[in-house]
Parts: sequence; C-alpha cells; structure tokens
Amino acid sequence: MFKMKSSIRENNSILVLSEIINRPEISRAMISELTGLNKATVSEIVRRLIDDNYVIEIGPGKSTSSGGRRPILLTVNKKAGVSISFDVRYDRISYLITYLDGEKIDYTTEEKEMSKDNIVDSIASVVDHAKNTMDECPFGIIGVTVSIHGIVYDNKIEFTPYFDLDEIDLVAELEERIDLPVHIENEANLSALAEAAFDTEHKSIISFSAHTGIGAGIILDGKLHRGNKGRSGEVGHTVLYPNGTNCPCGNQGCLEQYCSTKAIVRKYQLLKGDPALTFEDLVESYHQKDSPTLNLILQFAKDFGIGLMNVIGNYDPEVVYINSEILEEIPELISLLNHYLSMTIYKNVPLKESVLGRKASLYGATVMNLQSYLHVDNVEFSLNMEKVMEV
Repeated sequence: MFKMKSSIRENNSILVLSEIINRPEISRAMISELTGLNKATVSEIVRRLIDDNYVIEIGPGKSTSSGGRRPILLTVNKKAGVSISFDVRYDRISYLITYLDGEKIDYTTEEKEMSKDNIVDSIASVVDHAKNTMDECPFGIIGVTVSIHGIVYDNKIEFTPYFDLDEIDLVAELEERIDLPVHIENEANLSALAEAAFDTEHKSIISFSAHTGIGAGIILDGKLHRGNKGRSGEVGHTVLYPNGTNCPCGNQGCLEQYCSTKAIVRKYQLLKGDPALTFEDLVESYHQKDSPTLNLILQFAKDFGIGLMNVIGNYDPEVVYINSEILEEIPELISLLNHYLSMTIYKNVPLKESVLGRKASLYGATVMNLQSYLHVDNVEFSLNMEKVMEV
C-alpha cells in the first residue's frame, strides 16, 4: 500500500505545505509571516519538501519596498502525483484524472447501468489503464475517491435508493483489487468541497444537487458538515407533500420524488402518455413553448424553491450553488428561483448556478484525495474555469 513521505508527517510541515498549496506563488518569508514559524524552521521544512518532490522553486519574486534580494518563490510540484476521481450513478459512471493542482489529465463519462456486480471491475479497469499509461512521477496515483449518490458514513455506503451498492463493502473490495487508498463520499458533499475549493470568498456554502436524487452539501465555517451518521443535507428525503408519491427511503411525498431529474422526466412521460420520452425530449418541448410542459416546469420550480428555502433556513449560508441538469438546460429558472426567494426572509442569500456542472463531485473527490494524501484541511484551486469546463 501507499506510504506517506516522512517530510509531511509533522504538524509544522503540514502547516507550511498547506500555505504553499493554497497560494500558487509564495516565498519562505511570507510563509513565516502567515504561519508564525521562524524563518529558520520554515527554510528547513521547505528544504525537506523540495527533497521529497512536494515543492519546487519557480524563480525570484518582486523585491520589497525596502529593496534587497528578491525572494525565491515556491509552488507545489503539481506533476508529483495524480488523483483519480469517480462519480457513480445507477445509470452512469464518470471519472476525472488530475495533477495535484487539479489540472485535468483525462475526463470521461459513460452511460451504463451500474450495480454491485460491475462497479469494482469498472473502476479497476480505469485505474489499471492509468497505471500502465501515465508518465512516471514521484508519488504515482495518490488515491481514488468515489462519489456515491446515496448516504455514506465512515467510508461505507449506508443507503443507495436506486441501485444496490449498499450491499457491498466497496472500499474494501477496491483497495484489495487496486492496492491504493480508496475513499467514498456522498455526491452532494463532494460537490460542496469542490465549490469551496474554487470559491475562496465564502466560508459557509451550500451545494444543492438535483440529479437522480436530491442532496445538499454543506460547508460551515470552511468545514464539511456531515452530521452524526452522514445524513446531514439529505433534503431529498424531507417531505414536500404528505401522503404523496412513495419514496425508496420509506417516506411518502419526498422532495426528490418531485424535483429530481428522474422525477421530472417521469412526470413528463405521464403528461404525454409516452414512457419512451427522454430528458432531451422534455427540454425540447419546453423550448418549443408547449403549454403543458411550461406548466410542469413552473410547478417544478415552485417545489424546488420550497426545498431550497428549507435548506437555507436550516443552515443560513452565505451563498447557494445549484447543480442540476434541468437548470443547465433551462438557466432562466435561476432568475425565477431568485424571484421566489426575494419575497422571503432569505432574499439576501444569492443563488448561483454551479459552473462546475457534472464535474462538481469529481473535483470534490480530487479535493478529498489531496486532503488525505497531503494531510491538509483545506484545498484551493486557482485553475482557469474555461480549462475546468473543457471536455
């Protein structure tokens, strides 16, 4: 199994490395000022980090106002290791391979039925191919994190409403198969980690994800809030309509039975009397201004807004990022949702469509790999968003 380099086992080294990770170009003197460590200690830690290939020198910076020698700037050796992330839905598997700074190496998404019978092989085949084809780097693959559309606690899957992954110990089976550190986490939680990594302005963030199900990833004071058993943010299983549509969680009338992508497509099929209709058909019908479809989407927006207000009322975030295929295709719904909020006590909480889209949980999984490998609490990405969104 993977072993950590000795240079970042101690707390002071982690402190220094964290500053270098989150500030792409930084001097030893600035690290000393930010951490409170004396300059000799910082210089010794940096020397070890350079020796172990975590950090590289990138040349001189600007002189201070008092003149003197220009400081040598430091940055993370982004190509020292590779992170692999997966997002697994019942009908799709996606993966993202990046360097340590989040720069994309490869991204693929495949529509296929996923289950306990094929998930280990599906993930292992990608990891094995990466091992055999990637350029040599000091640390190789630093870890694998899998985004799960369900409840995850203590690196185990507790509940997956639309497929059977909760019937296996996925981490144990994968670690035995690929011989790498493996982490699993709820999809909405990982999406929140990703939003926080790209948004350095806010410390309290909600990532509201609506895909096959609905969940909210919650960042409070810069920390991911999971709750007691990993169920914090399971807003999809809060009741919107008492005695409504049955939900796999055991309740009736849950929010995700009305506002998930899966649910809205099912309603559109019933509306048109055709079970073969797809999400793409729904979007086209909306853009053609079909009256029944417009009413369907309007009701969706009202229900969605109720779910949003419930989450905002519980956690009082600075900003909410919404990640939904429906809003990607019908972005004007954001304005409608903001209008609903403007008439409530939550009117000052901005709603923003996530620019990370389907890659949000994958970048969040990258953050988790980095947190675990580098022993740091926070990871910030300074990537150009146009590069992030390249296919």
